[in-house]
Amino acid sequence: MSRFATCCVALTLLAMPAHSAGPAGGMRLDYDVYAGGIFLVSGVLDLNLQADHYSAGIEAKGGQIIDLLSRWSYVASAEGRIADGARVQPDHFRSERNLRRKHRSLDLDYDRAGQVQVNAQPPQSELAAAAVPPEHRPNTLDPLSAAVGIIAVAGQAGCAGTFPVFDGRRRYDLILTSNGTDTLEKTSRALYSGPAEKCTVRLHPVAGFERDRDEGDFFEYGQDRQATVWFAPPDPVEQRVPVRIQVEHGWTVFVMNLVAAKPA
Repeated sequence: MSRFATCCVALTLLAMPAHSAGPAGGMRLDYDVYAGGIFLVSGVLDLNLQADHYSAGIEAKGGQIIDLLSRWSYVASAEGRIADGARVQPDHFRSERNLRRKHRSLDLDYDRAGQVQVNAQPPQSELAAAAVPPEHRPNTLDPLSAAVGIIAVAGQAGCAGTFPVFDGRRRYDLILTSNGTDTLEKTSRALYSGPAEKCTVRLHPVAGFERDRDEGDFFEYGQDRQATVWFAPPDPVEQRVPVRIQVEHGWTVFVMNLVAAKPA
């Protein structure tokens, strides 16, 4: 369950369209993840989007069940530049993941030509380090910077577009399409109710998935995965952000709800 909770948090970061163009300033968004009505994970996203640069950070941790089973937690940050009001150019990404007594960190550093350098601790095996060929790595985005890129271009394209992501182990495309307007009912587990744009986020594998052959793995080799995401501007944040994310995986439906939002 902890691995899928990580995936849910990643989907939140990788699907954040907004209709306003130009600097958005800062915001803080809190999310809760449920599976079959059982609380699994809570996460906080801090985002600062300016005219020519950005920074973002996320902290996620498991609820009682996840903590008891795995003591899982995840922290990540990213920063970079914004060119022409929309084009994101990451400078640095760092993530830290704890699972039981294991601690893993990952640093992705980018030069001005879009080349990326990977530094993982503990070091990746030779097989894992070569899983994504060099030709698939340039001009890609880390997961957090992909979120910023989606926000920056959404004023022009709305819930649409393809975003190339390299997360240090896998290379995939995130493809966004709009499914019109939906209405979210009021619930005690979510901040927002009312009209929202309903979108599909499809994760299309490109490279690095060859080792994931388990049929129960979300990142199973050769399989596209998708999430349904609802976007709306929750008071007092004026930008549209994901207010609900739903992922079906096997017999389980995972739901991520926005539970708090405020300018930062």
